Amino acid sequence: MVAEDERVGTAMTIVEVEKHGIVAIGEGDHPATYQAADWLCSSRPAIAAPAVPLRLHVEVLRRFGGLAPRALLGGQFVPGQDHETRFSVAVAPFGVFDADEAPTCPSVLWKQPFTVGLPGEFASAVADALGDGPGLPTGTLTIDRAGFDLVNSSEMIFGQTAAALKTAVAALLSGQDVDAAVRSLVSSW
Repeated sequence: MVAEDERVGTAMTIVEVEKHGIVAIGEGDHPATYQAADWLCSSRPAIAAPAVPLRLHVEVLRRFGGLAPRALLGGQFVPGQDHETRFSVAVAPFGVFDADEAPTCPSVLWKQPFTVGLPGEFASAVADALGDGPGLPTGTLTIDRAGFDLVNSSEMIFGQTAAALKTAVAALLSGQDVDAAVRSLVSSW
């Protein structure tokens, strides 16, 4: 399903797998930008494939009875030259989330907005998840947009959201059907 989300000004593709989860995928920028206090960086061998620059964001919502784990991540892939795929994850400053007036951004899949930023424990889960799954061409995938829920976010949901983002990036770069690739991933949760 493709829907226009007026709150973030972009067309969103919604992938829903009953009893597993819902993923909203959008190309382009997202207002969940935050300042990085630190960066978690890693790399792995790249796959041999052509690459183009792109920016994506994904929002994931899972449902378990009364619980609704959810997370938002966005990033930019920039092609490179050195036979490696690099991953850079921006970690938000510690303590910024205690403020009553913390910045928020809209949610496509839930009625409440996200708090903008990526706390350290969630950033570690994102960095770990980026090292798994499909390979990417030579270049750098930088995670620089994020939103979390003070109650319904966890390391697990951020790891799954990172996997969904990386799967969507890999599918776009290889010319595969993004919906089918993300649906296959979500079905395995």
